[in-house]
Amino acid sequence: MKFTDSHEFDVSSDTVIKMFSDPDYFTGKYEALGFSNIEVLEHTQDGDEFSITVRYEAPSDAPVPGFAKKFMAETNVVTQTDCWNVADKTGELTAEIKGLPATIKAQMELVDDGDGCSNELSWNISCSIPLVGGKVEKLIAQDIQSKAA
Repeated sequence: MKFTDSHEFDVSSDTVIKMFSDPDYFTGKYEALGFSNIEVLEHTQDGDEFSITVRYEAPSDAPVPGFAKKFMAETNVVTQTDCWNVADKTGELTAEIKGLPATIKAQMELVDDGDGCSNELSWNISCSIPLVGGKVEKLIAQDIQSKAA
């Protein structure tokens, strides 16, 4: 399943990319979202390349129907890696949900717009569960979109 999303900021992309390359931003963001057991597993910056991997527990904001409870818990352990090219302001996000055979990725690009900017995300979600994989992909997408706001 593919979809796009855009996150708006009231500051320039130069400010946002600095924020995105700060591990404290990630822990603060996840705490503000009500996530728990937040742990920065890896954080590297080499020239223009930045990468951070964070593991956290996140409640599902999408209603989990009976067929999906076997695969998706009400609280999920997520490992997310964000990689950015600071100079180009482009990046990739990958996320793994413990116990769920799904691939969750997004290409990201910061785009200036007047005094602010937006993070343009192109998501690609795939789930390899026979017969219900497409429905699980939609649940994951709904959960991502509800948390994005």
